[in-house]
Parts: sequence; structure tokens; C-alpha cells
Amino acid sequence: MTDNREILEKAKELVDNEVFEEGIEILEDLFKKNSELEIKKSLIDALFAYGGYLNDYYVLEYEKAIKNFKRIIEIDPHNYRAHYNLGIAYFNLELFEEALNACEIAIAIKPDYKHCHYNIGLIYEERENLEKAIEAHQKALKIDPDFVYAKQALMAIRQKLDNLNKTETEPKENMSVIERLIALLSVSKRIKVDMIQDLLKLNKETIIKVLIEWGQKYNFELDGDYLNINKELLPKLIDDLNRNGLGI
Repeated sequence: MTDNREILEKAKELVDNEVFEEGIEILEDLFKKNSELEIKKSLIDALFAYGGYLNDYYVLEYEKAIKNFKRIIEIDPHNYRAHYNLGIAYFNLELFEEALNACEIAIAIKPDYKHCHYNIGLIYEERENLEKAIEAHQKALKIDPDFVYAKQALMAIRQKLDNLNKTETEPKENMSVIERLIALLSVSKRIKVDMIQDLLKLNKETIIKVLIEWGQKYNFELDGDYLNINKELLPKLIDDLNRNGLGI
């Protein structure tokens, strides 16, 4: 076991230094020869570390992440975290049916997994099934009444429903600019910058200033001609708009 111990430590060091593929290759080789618990755990931990790295917003290697989480499931089929993270990778690829299936397996294994209920809510929201989204977020809050993300998500959905009802019952010309802006932000996750500029009737310099401020305060992102909305922080922007308008 001494030789294995040295090899194991070398693999862990590689993974710690983000030389993931080399470290995982060593651990896979060890696991084939000796499937004892410590080696199995080290391999799973390495696959989680690499999958999380690949799933990161700045890396965007979601297909590779999927392979890592599927490999964990091969080794440990009841690993609810692997199913959950697999769901996140599918969600990032906008494969919502696959994401939902993965999350439902995780919930079947661990029914009190609040983060998974929350993610199921996000999936249903993306599919425009707001009733199911509310139900999922409420389940998360039943497990943890102080779960901030689920609270914010529920608030955003209810605001969206309010705005949709207003849009259906009120002529657009009778809505204020701020109300129309909130309605636009609430029903979209990616909006063309010129749509916001036309709505607010601002010059280019001023609209860019506003969007940069939103990016800094609410973690929105400018992506070429589009603004990507952070749904988690959207309720805070809506609250600020209702209180203070644009503030310019």
C-alpha cells in the first residue's frame, strides 16, 4: 500500500494544482487495480473538482463536465450531488428536459435537497411553467424558510406574473416607462441593448453608463448587443426602480 499511497498523494497534488486530467488518469488506473474506499473517494473528489471547474461560468466546458459527472454516477449511482451537478451542466446547455430528469433523480435520492428543488424551479421558469416553478421554490423554502435564493426567485416570478397581468389588462400607452422597463426585464433573460435604449429614450453614452451600473450592482452582463439578466438579483433592481426610478 506504500506505493499506492505515494501515487495517491501525487494524484491529489495534481488535482489541487488543477492538472485535472493527469491526476484523474492516475486515480482511474489505481481504481482499476484497487477499488478500496480511499481510492474510490479520491477519484470521485477529483471528478467533482474537475466537473465543477468545467461547469464554471468562465470556463463553459459543459459537455466535458457532463462526462465527469456521468463517470461519478457510474462509480456511485446513488451520489445525489453528481446527479444534481449533471443537471446544472445540462441546464447550462439549455437541455432543460435532461436537466429536469437529472435533478429529479437527485431529489429521489435526497428529498430534502433544497438546492435541487430550487434548480428545478429555475428549469420550470425557463420552460415558462411558472406554476411548477413556484411549487418547486416553495418546496425549497419548506426545507429552509430562510433560503435566500428561493425567496428571491419566488419574488421575481410573482413580479413577472403581476407585470404580465398588467400588460394584459392595461394599454401599453398608459403604462409608465419604468413599468414597461420592469415588464421587459421580468419576462426576458437576454435583451437587446437598443430595445432598452429606445424604451428609455436615452443617448448611447447614457444607456451604456446605466448598463455598466446595473452590471456592477446586479451582476448583469453586456454581451455584444445584448444584456444578460441575472435573475437572482433582478428583484433588487426592480425594487430600486420602483423606489427611485432610473436615478439619472
